[in-house]
Amino acid sequence: MIKSVLAGILAGLFILVQTIAAADDPTAPAPEVLEKKLDDQARAAVDKKARNDETLRKIEQSLNAIKSMKTDFIQRAPDGSVAEGVLYLERPGKLRFDFGDDAPFLVVSNGSLLTFVDYDVKQVSRWPIRKTPLGILVDDEIKFDGAIEVPDIIRFAGLVKVPVIDPKRQEYGYIILIFEESTMELRAWEVVDAQGYTTRVALVNPEYNVEIDGKYFKFKDPRPRRHGPRRR
Repeated sequence: MIKSVLAGILAGLFILVQTIAAADDPTAPAPEVLEKKLDDQARAAVDKKARNDETLRKIEQSLNAIKSMKTDFIQRAPDGSVAEGVLYLERPGKLRFDFGDDAPFLVVSNGSLLTFVDYDVKQVSRWPIRKTPLGILVDDEIKFDGAIEVPDIIRFAGLVKVPVIDPKRQEYGYIILIFEESTMELRAWEVVDAQGYTTRVALVNPEYNVEIDGKYFKFKDPRPRRHGPRRR
């Protein structure tokens, strides 16, 4: 309410200033022309917001309809390297990026923790899945509300790009979701890390709401076992 009143006051002052200037400048546009221009701009902003709100509502419906997904994917890393694999997803919380048996690493979430496994160095790193940019994909209920920010919606070549930012967790980066505009089907996403580097994942022939074996959300721990003191 306060913002609306302030906007009205500023618009009134703008028209007043332009009216005074027009009195000394016969080539300046008439006050009613300036007022109409402001009205047109305000109307365009309202129309854009309504369109964006409707788009977000459709995206919510599309994503929430996906309880599970199996799909091939193509990943392009910030350095330009390309990797392929199979993605398994099950809401809430479960993910697996399987790069194949020959890959020395694995990314998997068991429902709460996102784990990066490096078999070369026998190292395991973990983060709460909800704190990562991928968290929105596996939320129990996906909702664009006040807890997250969508700076703008970008439309091009039949696609819709939706940046999703969690202000409380910007240190982990953010995700840009990419949809087919005609169907609002998820086609790809881009994860932008805290340093601004972008990793793009494109989905290929996804299968929705399929049964996925729970074993895909587990991993073989490469770390050596720790043996405690013997008990007698």
